[in-house]
Amino acid sequence: MAIWFRIPVGNNISNLEHNMKKAYIFLLMPLIALLWSCSDDVVDGLSGTYDNINRYNFTSVNTLETDKLKKGLKYLNMKFADDNGNTLSLRVVSREWTLQAGSYTPMASVSDEPAAMQYVGFISKWNEAKGIFIEGSLEVSIVNDTYYISGLLTGGDGIRSVINYRGPIDFEIGVDDPEPSGYTISMNVSPVTITDYNTWQTTVVPGVSKYSITVTDPSGNDAAYFDAINTEGVGMDGLTGSYTIAGSPTEAWLMDNGWLVPDYGMAGGTYVVSPSGEKQYITTGKITISSVEGITGETLYNFSGDNLGFITLAGNNGTSSFNIRFASYLEKSGTELKDLSFNSEVLGREVKYSVLLPKSFDGVKKFPVVYLLHGASGGNNDWLDQGNIASYTGKVDTEMIIVTPQASFDGFDSFYTDNFAGKGMNYETFFFTEFMPAVDAMYCGDGRHGIGGLSMGGFGTLYYGLKYADKFVGMYACSPAVYIEGAPNLFEMIWIPGPSPITVEIGTEDFLYEMVKGFNEAMQNSPLLPSYTYIERAGAHDWPFWSACSPKIVNFFDTQFKK
Repeated sequence: MAIWFRIPVGNNISNLEHNMKKAYIFLLMPLIALLWSCSDDVVDGLSGTYDNINRYNFTSVNTLETDKLKKGLKYLNMKFADDNGNTLSLRVVSREWTLQAGSYTPMASVSDEPAAMQYVGFISKWNEAKGIFIEGSLEVSIVNDTYYISGLLTGGDGIRSVINYRGPIDFEIGVDDPEPSGYTISMNVSPVTITDYNTWQTTVVPGVSKYSITVTDPSGNDAAYFDAINTEGVGMDGLTGSYTIAGSPTEAWLMDNGWLVPDYGMAGGTYVVSPSGEKQYITTGKITISSVEGITGETLYNFSGDNLGFITLAGNNGTSSFNIRFASYLEKSGTELKDLSFNSEVLGREVKYSVLLPKSFDGVKKFPVVYLLHGASGGNNDWLDQGNIASYTGKVDTEMIIVTPQASFDGFDSFYTDNFAGKGMNYETFFFTEFMPAVDAMYCGDGRHGIGGLSMGGFGTLYYGLKYADKFVGMYACSPAVYIEGAPNLFEMIWIPGPSPITVEIGTEDFLYEMVKGFNEAMQNSPLLPSYTYIERAGAHDWPFWSACSPKIVNFFDTQFKK
């Protein structure tokens, strides 16, 4: 019978927690010394409750061969010995190759949790086993490479044992055969620029690029975002190394610091999402990107940092550490056609648009079409470049065409309506009478359409989806501007049954949060409620938030097109 012990180990340890642990160890040292100095005769002279306790002061330890388990887990095998021929056998399940400090308690069964360490132990003399421990605890502390191990454990035979060991333990550090952890990476590459704020002229810095890396956790939630600066033309494998956090970096091996404007819910730069779901915008420190060959030969990536300074949108400062392991890189799928031009008679001008074609596009096979609308002052390439939408379309069953039209011209935002602000630009008419029919004809649309967008494009998504319910299988609005003066009133459009499924997603630090929250409250009394989904999560009005929507948008329309 094997009895297992465990200790939970967090992935993020703050500097404060680290200092508290150090203080705890130094406060514990006198107590350890006092216990160590107690004579065995004191215990031996007692009777009654204490006469069934054995005391073992182990003086040496051999580390046996470490056994691989799975997903980066391994068994650490140790055998302690005292001067009287007694031995203590321990088997630890750990993510690490060395025994970690902590308090161990019995477990009824083994757990394969990556964040758990467990052990089974038993005492023997001259290789004669005396029973496996089922109760008690074992304390492990490490000070200056010296292990202090002590505890009172009870075996299955009811005999209790006092365990003590003080000394080094040497472990052989091996090489993991990791499996993908479920974390995924998508990346966008853009020029590094310098802006002269006196003239507002922007200059491109030659020889370097900004590699914006979005990390998503196994549940599809935002986990981290890094703006790394490195030489031009390198892939994900060329970005491994250590990056120093810096403001407005323009040199290789620097990483853009996190910044925020709390009054407007605006933030950007490098951040890590804490276990509580709060974004920690990194202001100081170093972040390391490393790679390892996975168990099936694929390249997996690790991201880590210690003692990183951060600030949150709530204005809280602190330091933290993080370690994201064995993330898979998502290659872009399909063909991106950027900055195409459509000559519109309705608008009397050319309109730029971009298209993402699926891998199997051959000019004959037909596909459903999803229109993704950009925000105010944005452009037709936004969803491809910053939203990394091509990293996710190849991961679903339904192949689809993504179309992203321009809707801001010469500093004017059309808000996807006719004659917005009295400018006479009939964008809505252009979209439905010219653009949609032409897209279906040119790119083999099969007549099924979806629509999504962000901010101004979120307004356009809801407006088009509510007004033209028969044309779209669903709508996905991110951070939507749900009320725009001079534009159609969405609050008046939610009382007519008929529109297809609606999803609205908003960040709790977004300056539009209260407005969207009001829209959500109104929807609770709408006949559209059964087909309505509302998502709110930590985040601001920025691309790190919207890029985390990208895989959800693709999955949403994959589901709708399957119906």
